[in-house]
Amino acid sequence: MLKTVRDKTEAAWTNAKRLLALLGCWGLVFSLATIARLAVAFEYDDGLVYSTPAYAKAFKSVPQPYTPEFWSQVNQSYDLEEAKFVAQGLAWAFRAFGFRVAIIADRPAVSGEPLRKEWRRLTPKNLFYFAGERGGKRVFLQNGNCVLFFGDSDSAIMEARKAGVYPLRIKRSSSSYKKDDYHPGTLGELVVPLSQY
Repeated sequence: MLKTVRDKTEAAWTNAKRLLALLGCWGLVFSLATIARLAVAFEYDDGLVYSTPAYAKAFKSVPQPYTPEFWSQVNQSYDLEEAKFVAQGLAWAFRAFGFRVAIIADRPAVSGEPLRKEWRRLTPKNLFYFAGERGGKRVFLQNGNCVLFFGDSDSAIMEARKAGVYPLRIKRSSSSYKKDDYHPGTLGELVVPLSQY
């Protein structure tokens, strides 16, 4: 009986030491990321969300695509977009480790404030960047203290490399309306498994 109690106590103490070691590692990473103000960036369309339904609604309801009215419709239809669970899980994990999470939407900011507000729990307002009208992703990545960039398009991967940020590929959904500029793995980048979901 005494041996059983001793074995249980040793097992509990071993588990407690493992938990303390894990918490110590987490605390170290969290401290370093916070002090250095490190960030990771995610592409919004086909990165964090499957946004084809919002675009489809805008294409149907606006007579001329890619006008301010079209972008207003897209930016206000975020309720139709579907979460990509792997990408959003990664974003929240980085946030838990002290990294600032930036979101880059490759579209103009026409009527985009509600969309920014929708993502306020994950990213501060100043880190939700509409790249469609302010010089592209590279400028933001260079100035944002980013260490990783999760993007879906070939051009986004190349922009991240030019900015000195390590790129990772998020797969597009097979039913995405965007079909061009997409060849996962051909640029030598790591592809996040199951990221199309």
